[in-house]
Amino acid sequence: MPTVLETSGNAIGLGCFSTEQVAWQVLRSFLKKSEQMSLDSASIVIWDIDVIGHDAMTELTNLVVRECPVCQRKTMWFDLDQYSAICYGTACSAWIEENLHEKDIIDCGFPPTQYLKQTKSIDEAITELTNLGNKIRSAGEDVTNSMYNQTDVSQAISND
Repeated sequence: MPTVLETSGNAIGLGCFSTEQVAWQVLRSFLKKSEQMSLDSASIVIWDIDVIGHDAMTELTNLVVRECPVCQRKTMWFDLDQYSAICYGTACSAWIEENLHEKDIIDCGFPPTQYLKQTKSIDEAITELTNLGNKIRSAGEDVTNSMYNQTDVSQAISND
């Protein structure tokens, strides 16, 4: 059963599904719209039928949302149990996860530019992605500034 929690404290249940796979699909689809809402966290819980109390519930995942170090929107969802994160922001998809083969290595990436980096900690991975985001924004400003300068030149030529 996937659930998201708004910053106001309101819980939004996304339905009750027969498989974990479907619950994940529903949650991921919902998180793609997270930049349109004010959310704090999300979880997927399995409930056992005919069991009373806390023992009836198994939490599969607990996610919290933070600002993405690349796109700077509050769309990066961190899995608190597995050292992984992914940005569900439009055209971003920056990610962080533990390396499958080397225990002390954290992988991070930014698919639109095929950027991949290995670090020794999540903090280093966030720093690497932040630096990449800064470079992208800086390049965008340079392109925008050169476009304005070109427009100014074109206008000056046409005024003569």
